[in-house]
Formats: sequence, C-alpha cells, structure tokens
Amino acid sequence: MIRIIEHPGFLVSTIMLSLASAMWWMMWAHMGNTAAMPDMAMMVNWSAKSLTGTTAMWLFMMLAMMLPAMVPMVATYALISRNEVRGAALVLRVGVFAAGYFSLWAVFSVAAAFLQTALAQTPWFEMGGTQALPAASGVLLIAAGAWQLTPIKDTCLQHCRSPMTFLLAHWKGGLKGAFPVGLHHGAYCVGCCGMIMGLMFVFGAMTVWWMAVLALYFVAEKTIPRAEIWGRVIGIVLIGAGLYVLVQHGFN
Repeated sequence: MIRIIEHPGFLVSTIMLSLASAMWWMMWAHMGNTAAMPDMAMMVNWSAKSLTGTTAMWLFMMLAMMLPAMVPMVATYALISRNEVRGAALVLRVGVFAAGYFSLWAVFSVAAAFLQTALAQTPWFEMGGTQALPAASGVLLIAAGAWQLTPIKDTCLQHCRSPMTFLLAHWKGGLKGAFPVGLHHGAYCVGCCGMIMGLMFVFGAMTVWWMAVLALYFVAEKTIPRAEIWGRVIGIVLIGAGLYVLVQHGFN
C-alpha cells in the first residue's frame, strides 16, 4: 500500500485543489443565479447581520480564489517540514502555516466587506456596493494598472513566484514558527494581488465568471515564466482601459 503521507507535496496539493473545486461548485450553485443577485445586493447595510453576512461572503470568495494560487507555497512548506516532523505533527504544522497565510486574507475580507457597505451608500456604486459605475470603474482600473508597474509589486511577486527561495530565507522551525512564516508570506501575497482584487468591483463583486478569471490570473502570475514582464503589459492595458472609460463616459 502506497503511503501517501510520505509524499506531503502531492497530498497537500490534492487536498487544497479538491477543497477549492468544492468551493467553486458551491459558489456557482448559490451565486450563479443572476436573478437572485439584486435581492442579495440590496441587503447590504450597516446592521450587524448584514455586515456579518457580507464579511462571510468575502471570506468564502477570498478562500476559493486564493487556494489554487497558494498550492505551490504550501506544498513546498510541507516538503521542507517533512525533514523535521512526520505524520499528524506534519499535518498540524502545515495547517498552522496555512492559517497564518489566510489570516491576512481574512483581514482583507473584513476590510472589503466594510468597504462594500460604505460604497453602497455612494452615488458611484450600485448593486449594494458590488458594482462600480463608469467613473469609479475608470479609477479602479487605473489604480490596479499603476500598481502593476511599482517596485513593491515586483518585490511581492518575486517572493510569491519562488516558494523555496522565500522559505529558505524566512524559515522558522517548529510549530511556533509555522504561523509567522505563513503570515509573512500572506503579506507578500496581499501586496501582490490585493489591488487586482479591486477589479471585482469593476466586473461585479459577486459575478462568478469574473471571479474565476481573476483566480486564474493569480495562478498564472505565480507560475508562468516572465510574469514580471507580461504583468507590466497588463498594467499598461488596465491604465489605458481606465482612461478610455473615464473619457468615454465622463467623470460623473
């Protein structure tokens, strides 16, 4: 009998991709019904119930979108940790590392939920703050494109694209070291992808198809060669698209 636990990289990848697939299926089943979207969006307000529901929605979306892109890093962490621990101890350490990483996206999700609720009260967004009108869309496109051209983006992307290099440089042994290492990488990941997440408001924050496009982009940016070059091209395209939207539709 093959002992899968002796191949932690494969095991971690399988679990994470299976979980991501299940979450995407659930989103398609519950959010793919466009007829229900207006009613869902109009529920957004400053009540505790609405904020809790909106935050939970963002947490679920962030987890589903970032799980596939995180597979190489978590798998590499599991491979290195296998030199120190095995069995249940290894599973626990990998889980704590992943928790450190996703804690940053949890903070991002809470911020996004509050931002959506605030935007719902402005004249530049509709659908409960999930859909930007032309002026706001133009600004978001330009902001996302400009971020692609910054040195900070390059630094964050370099760490995200090289799991082994990152872990060897920032390694902390033991279970106590797992969470801060995951937290450290999570900061780079948010820096790499956070501004692009803003495009969800351009395409519709609860539009599953566009969520899938962005999720695939995050995977491509972390795995396909020369991402630092074609990522800048995409940045220029986004800036051009934002300027076009502003000129075409005015600044109202």
